[in-house]
Amino acid sequence: MVVFVLMGVCGCGKTTVAQELATKLHCSFKDADDFHTEENKKKMNCGIPLTDEDRLPWLGAIHDHIKSLIQASQNGVVTCSALKQSYRGILLAGNGVLGTSPRSESIETPFPTKDVLFVYLKGDREVIQKRLQNRFGHFMSPTLLDSQLKTLEEPSEPEMYFNVNINKTVGEIVDSILQYLDHL
Repeated sequence: MVVFVLMGVCGCGKTTVAQELATKLHCSFKDADDFHTEENKKKMNCGIPLTDEDRLPWLGAIHDHIKSLIQASQNGVVTCSALKQSYRGILLAGNGVLGTSPRSESIETPFPTKDVLFVYLKGDREVIQKRLQNRFGHFMSPTLLDSQLKTLEEPSEPEMYFNVNINKTVGEIVDSILQYLDHL
């Protein structure tokens, strides 16, 4: 049983890849956008970056979803930008503590971290910017890319994560995730 959290900055392909991965695994899929408040969506649509305080209820709701999948012993796929290690810690532990130095603190979780795999969809700014320019109907303003890149703390030990280069097709990305899963 594994819950996959597809993470990365806006425009990296989280939703598209997550939908395909969930289809291949015959499991549930939830988009992090569904957990945002209307107020947060309005801020992002206006190009206003969210604060840590804005993100806390959102991260807590995603944590609750992940926890429910684990308690039910169900595979699942969820998207979340999860830009900071402290945000990923909240997704795992649900403790809602932000503002500490995330790289220096260990993250204690109420369930085994082996049940949650962060899949970091990594790509060059230019590729992501081009994708954002071609994306229509999404509340997230493309002007927030630089803010997200500045905030991004790439996953590192002791987190359980897998990096995937987004310069591949969706099928190739999903296949590489499934191959990694076979080696766990």
